[in-house]
Amino acid sequence: MKGDGKSLVHRYTTFEIVFAALCASLAIFLTLYKVVFAFPVLPYLEFELAEIPVVIAFLIGGPFPGLLSSVIYWIILTLVGEWTPIGPAMKFLAVAPTILGLWAGFALSRRLRKNPSIAFSMLMGIVLAMVARVVVTSLMNLLVLWWLFPFFLNEAAKYLSATIGFQADSPFAVLVVTLVFTALFNILHLFLSVIPSYYLVNKVIAHVKPMSVRGAWYQRTLSETHSVKGFGE
Repeated sequence: MKGDGKSLVHRYTTFEIVFAALCASLAIFLTLYKVVFAFPVLPYLEFELAEIPVVIAFLIGGPFPGLLSSVIYWIILTLVGEWTPIGPAMKFLAVAPTILGLWAGFALSRRLRKNPSIAFSMLMGIVLAMVARVVVTSLMNLLVLWWLFPFFLNEAAKYLSATIGFQADSPFAVLVVTLVFTALFNILHLFLSVIPSYYLVNKVIAHVKPMSVRGAWYQRTLSETHSVKGFGE
């Protein structure tokens, strides 16, 4: 029986890894084929549908597939993406805090309420993901724009002048406004990534029989057992 148990754990862990890799591959495909559209104020910031498969990996499989998918996405993007290694690293530091924030939100909702609704848990997850994503990306952008590549701040100033008419002689003022709009971009991107993912996962659950019987991770984690399970558990 012990051997069967170990085999079962190994099989499910392998399944989670494969599932995470598939989601990461889809994310890479969407990135390389430029399924993006620019943020109007700072056009170098782009909304990408590539985050959706990673969030789906989390909602269906749980924290491990979600985080593993983001790591695989980052590694492959570093090898084949643009502006490496900074660009892929910044993308990872946007996606990973999103997954961690969602996970923390689900965990917190179960502490605050005995039987939290999915809506309440999703709300908590989105709020914490928003905070985590904005804090981490703001710190990263501060590092890049102010210390590593300050010439990018001049580009940001040109865009701010052209799009919203912002003029400032102080580089620090440009930095602050750039960080504010970058934070707004990340908040909007969070909703773009999470809401479609939640919708698609529910459609899959409704129409794929094995999934409709088992449910997604986010549903199972709010069940009566209140236990956080992985995709293969």
